[in-house]
Amino acid sequence: MVRRCQVFSVDSFSQRQALLLQLLSEVDHPIKGTDLAKLLGVSTRTLRYDIARINGISRDNIIESTTNGYSVEQSVYTGVVARNSEFSTQLEHHERILLYLLDTPDTTIYDVMRDCYLSESVIKASLKRLKPQFEDHSLHLSLKGSSIHLDGNEIYFRNFLRSLVNTAMDAVVGQNDKINRYLPDVRLSDIENLVVETLRDYYLEIDDIRLSNMVVNIAICVQRYSFPIEDNAATDLMMGNQSEMLCDQLLVGLRKLYPERPLSSADDVYLRSIVGATLGFGHGEFDHHSDSCDIYSTVSRCLDDTVEHFGLVIAKEELYGSVSKHVGRLMAHAPSMLYFRNTLRESLRSRSPFLYDAAVYLADKLSRLLGIFFTDDEIGLLAIYIGLYSEPAPNPNLVTAVVVCPRYQALRDVLLAGLVDHFADRMRIVDIVSSVAEADTCDGDIVISTTEEPSHRHTCVPISALMLDLDLSAIDSALLRASEKKSRIATASAMKRFLDPTLFFTGRSFDSWRETLDFMCGSMERNGIVPDAFRESVFLREGYSSTVFFRTFAVPHAMNFLAYETKIAVLIPSTPINWETSDVSLVLLLAINEGDYDDFVRFYQPLISVLYDRELFTELRSMSSYHEFMKFLDKQISM
Repeated sequence: MVRRCQVFSVDSFSQRQALLLQLLSEVDHPIKGTDLAKLLGVSTRTLRYDIARINGISRDNIIESTTNGYSVEQSVYTGVVARNSEFSTQLEHHERILLYLLDTPDTTIYDVMRDCYLSESVIKASLKRLKPQFEDHSLHLSLKGSSIHLDGNEIYFRNFLRSLVNTAMDAVVGQNDKINRYLPDVRLSDIENLVVETLRDYYLEIDDIRLSNMVVNIAICVQRYSFPIEDNAATDLMMGNQSEMLCDQLLVGLRKLYPERPLSSADDVYLRSIVGATLGFGHGEFDHHSDSCDIYSTVSRCLDDTVEHFGLVIAKEELYGSVSKHVGRLMAHAPSMLYFRNTLRESLRSRSPFLYDAAVYLADKLSRLLGIFFTDDEIGLLAIYIGLYSEPAPNPNLVTAVVVCPRYQALRDVLLAGLVDHFADRMRIVDIVSSVAEADTCDGDIVISTTEEPSHRHTCVPISALMLDLDLSAIDSALLRASEKKSRIATASAMKRFLDPTLFFTGRSFDSWRETLDFMCGSMERNGIVPDAFRESVFLREGYSSTVFFRTFAVPHAMNFLAYETKIAVLIPSTPINWETSDVSLVLLLAINEGDYDDFVRFYQPLISVLYDRELFTELRSMSSYHEFMKFLDKQISM
């Protein structure tokens, strides 16, 4: 019997296999194979191959398979990692350098090599990738000789750390482990207990989102106590006696929890600002009638423009009032304080992209006129407000029907009333005739007939004049089929209109998202599809909120409808593009003409549903030609 070799070489693992092992090691329960395959963006067959490959390096299996799913045998895993420090290095070196620089902003390559156990080449490659990530948070990374400097306001350091923690809190697996890496010296649970108990003493309760935001912000203050903020960085809010007492009690509790991490006087003010902003204290300066009117007037103008631009149907009074109150609260607090985290943001961004774009458009208008900054999370909240007070868009696949019924007025009235009552949102009756022969001369998607006469032109649904349950079911099925057919036809037509072989690119490599957008915008300009202002508008939109979805594909577009004609440029790069914190392997640049907006929306939804499917997405990004890409997309959308 041949004994398996126990010598483990990380070089024998692919990055995907290493990630698979990391994911399983960070959870304390089995994960089903289908779920694990989706997380990794591979087929179940590939997953089984990877598991077999990993298990082949040890006498005992590292990954166990049970009826409940896959899990790591922790003792075996620990032994493998202990014998092979390179493994953890491969998985974590990028993040270790990032966290090292946040704590040691002035250092040298040699210090990083010594403290992070990394080679000079690995460090330099990571610094190149980290630089745009830091710059997106107003932090400047420079390398001169062997010296490394990370410069910026302490507020920006904390904002960056906050974004890392927020991302970790959204992680599917290994959430606690990731948070502990970012906040190694504090426990969120201890701070949360302190906050909840303090609020309870003052008979206050807050929702989970606001509680989470307050806890994270306080934890970051404590974690970075040795890097106090500037004296003028926080707003010293004017609070009532009770509010001041609450903050005092909270600070006393923090000193007991972390006596070795005393906060500076500036951080004391900053923490009070966090509490005040979260609980709504200290914005009395905006309670004056004139100021409130000015805000409402500005918000109203911006919303009027947004509603007209996107063709929204809204409950005006409720929406305008809610947004005005929210903007007033934002203006009352320091604009540099990113205290709000919206856990629904990603869902809104991915499932309601046009609603989210309306919120981005509104945020741009408001920021220009009022001088306030909107984070991704705040934009997500604007999207929630717009969605709450917007009426559903008309059904684009409304089926037209011709009704055949004998000339009995009472019978016709009963039949039509029943049809309208049950199917008004899915069907529009375009004509009422006495025979199928007459119906065949009319334009309609289907014929609903109380006779047995067949139609030579339309799909015919025979029913009884009494509208029985069986009849309702038959009509429902016919409407579903007709609606799906209309959708497929419209989508296929739009796909041929919007996708162009001259705007399809493969095999190209780009170092950054900025370089990528420069190239793709340039191609559209050269083809006469967009004006010069398009490029600037695309970069502006990307600056407000990343257009990357699921860390795998990006859908950049302009802030406004600037295109002379609607087109989609497609890029499948030879290597993934560093797009902030994501590795993007497919880019769809949208250029939308206002006249095509409704048609584009109808096409966009089935297109994006293909990209949401990890397995289909993996296949799509492997296409090497425009013809292959279109054939595959047409097949999936038409199914």
